[in-house]
Amino acid sequence: QWPPANPPVFTKMNGFKLIGGYLKRKSTKSDGEVKWALRWMEVEPPDDERPDFMLAVYKTDLKEKRLNAVSVQNISNVLLNDQDQNQFFVVVGPSSYTLMARDEYDAKKWVDALNEIIQHTRGEKEPGSGSEQCILS
Repeated sequence: QWPPANPPVFTKMNGFKLIGGYLKRKSTKSDGEVKWALRWMEVEPPDDERPDFMLAVYKTDLKEKRLNAVSVQNISNVLLNDQDQNQFFVVVGPSSYTLMARDEYDAKKWVDALNEIIQHTRGEKEPGSGSEQCILS
C-alpha cells in the first residue's frame, strides 16, 4: 500500500536538486516468494564522517533507523525495467536491486536523479553544467 501523498520530494542544496521519497524494494525469499517492501529512500550528501553520497534506506520518512545504505560510488548502473516502466534496477557490483515507484513518471525521475549524481561523483559533471544535477535526499 502506497502512502496517500507519495510523489518524490525536491529541495536544493549546493547547486544540486535533491530528491527523496517512498519506493518499494523487491526481495525474494529462499522459497521463491516475491515480496515488495515500502521504504523511504534518499541520497544523503557527504559529511565530515563520510565523503561519499550514500543511497540510504529507511522504513519511513521519519528516518528513525537506517536499514541500509550504499555509497553512490559503488553503483555502476541505474536503468528502467523494459517490462515494467514503474520499476528500475540499481546495480551494485554483482548485485542488482529492483525498486518500484508509484508510476512510470516517478520511476524516470529516480533513474535520472541517481544517474546524475553517479556522473557527478565520477567527475563527469559539475552542478549547473548541462542538465540539472539531481541528488536524492
